[in-house]
Formats: sequence, structure tokens, C-alpha cells
Amino acid sequence: MVLLRLKILLLAAVLTLCSVAWGQYRFIANSRYVSIYGTKETPASTAELRAMLDAGIDLIQMETGVYLDDGPEIFIVPDRESYQRLSLGRDKVVEFSDAFYSSIEERVYIHSREQIGQDFVKVLIHEYTHWFLDHLFDGTTLWFHEGLATLYANQLSVESYLYFTQQRFFGRQSDLFQMSWEYPTQPSEWQNYYLTSYFAIRYLKDKKEQGWRRFWDAVAAGRKEGHRLMFTRVFNASFNTTLLDFNAEFRAHCQGGLAVSDPGLQQHPAGLFAFPALFCRQKTAPKAAFLARSSFAG
Repeated sequence: MVLLRLKILLLAAVLTLCSVAWGQYRFIANSRYVSIYGTKETPASTAELRAMLDAGIDLIQMETGVYLDDGPEIFIVPDRESYQRLSLGRDKVVEFSDAFYSSIEERVYIHSREQIGQDFVKVLIHEYTHWFLDHLFDGTTLWFHEGLATLYANQLSVESYLYFTQQRFFGRQSDLFQMSWEYPTQPSEWQNYYLTSYFAIRYLKDKKEQGWRRFWDAVAAGRKEGHRLMFTRVFNASFNTTLLDFNAEFRAHCQGGLAVSDPGLQQHPAGLFAFPALFCRQKTAPKAAFLARSSFAG
């Protein structure tokens, strides 16, 4: 009980810190889906960014058949010191990320474009996907969050594919069921974690096409009725399996040789897989035990 109180106090402190930090930002501009805040950006300097982000969001919604009218607030953090302050109290991996999404605040905090470079829009699309899933489901597994966000942000490279294949050859594979609620604690496991999540989504999409369509059709129907769905129920009904059984099926698939097609690899022949940003939220574990953790590595 004492530990639970300490965790809640820590979470409250983090939220207070975020509120204080908010004061240095000013509203820049709206896109069709998101609001941009920053310290030095202008409407003109973010015009292309907003257009590209809206186009990426349009593709996600057309792909899934699920349409949401709004999106998260985006805060462009001016320097590493400010970002580090925002990451205090969160998972260790947050400190090394490009961005994270706070579910409680419905905000994305992201490093500046100067620090991230050409992948800036990809990172934002990754974070938007977390917001998207957060508004559709309760209890979405972590690997589904990260895998889908990485897929829609198109963050895979040839080098990443080869690395994942090499890890499978040596029997190093992340367990999807264990990955449902917790991130790896060791930095050496982070890349394999994201890649396993990504290829699990590719497997569902490519090898279980009917189930993939049933899944998003069910979500679209629930959304029209104003319902927030339980992820596990929709997943089990759509793919005629359970999360535990799917873990075993996907593990066997990987051990037998990865054969998931990925058109995106042809578009990105070079460049290392960058850790996608972070999904930051308060969540409930399968046994309804409150976890006072504020971030999910993305």
C-alpha cells in the first residue's frame, strides 16, 4: 500500500512538472487534426509539417476505415535539457527517445526538427497512432500499440529486417505475451522489442487478412455507436484466437523462418531503425492492478 502511494505521488509530481513546463510554450497553428505548440516555431515554418502530418493521418484512417476528427496537442521541445526534465519519473527509455505521448494530457512531446532530422514527421505519425488507439480501446496490448505505430510511421529499414532475422536465427525472440504490459528493462533489448512488435502486426495484416479486416470493421462499427471497445475481446473474436495462443503461433512462425512481406523495405534501402517515440499513459494491468507508470517506450 505504501509503495502504491509513492507511485501515485511520483505520477502527480510528473504531471505537475509538465504543467509548469507548459508555460514556456505558445500556440503556433492548427492542422486539420492537431494543434502545434512551441517556443520558436511560426505558422509559416510549420505549414509543410502540418500538411505532411495530415496526409499521414488520412492514410491511417483510410487504411483502418476508422475516422476520428481530432488529434493530440503537439509540443515541440526546444532543447535536450527541457526534454530531460519532462522525462523525469518515466521509464528509462523515455530519456533516449525522440518523443512520447501522454495519454493523461493527450499531448505529444517531441524534440525539435533540428535534433530529429528527416524522420520528424514519421515520429509524429508514430505518436498519433498511439493517440488513435488510445481513443478506440481499453486495454490495448503494448506490442500492438508499438507494432502498429511503427508500421504506419514506416520506420523499418533493410538493416532492421536483417538484424531481426539474425536474432531469430540465434533464438533471441521477445515474448509477445510478456510484452503485453511491460517494456524490457535492458537497453540491449529495446530494438528487438520494437521489431518483434512490428513483425507481429505484419503477420496479422499479411497472413490473417480476413481477421485483420474483421478487426477494423468491428472497431468502425463500435466507433459509430460511440463505444470504446475492450481490445482483447475484439482481437479474440476477429482472429479466432487468444493473445496467449497467438503468441505461440507467432513464435513458431518466427522460428520457422520469417516470411512476412514488407513493401516498405524497398522504399528504405538504408538507414537504421530509430527507436520510435514513447507512449505515455496511466494504465490498468490484466489483473486490474493500478500501475503508477507514466510512459511506454515506443
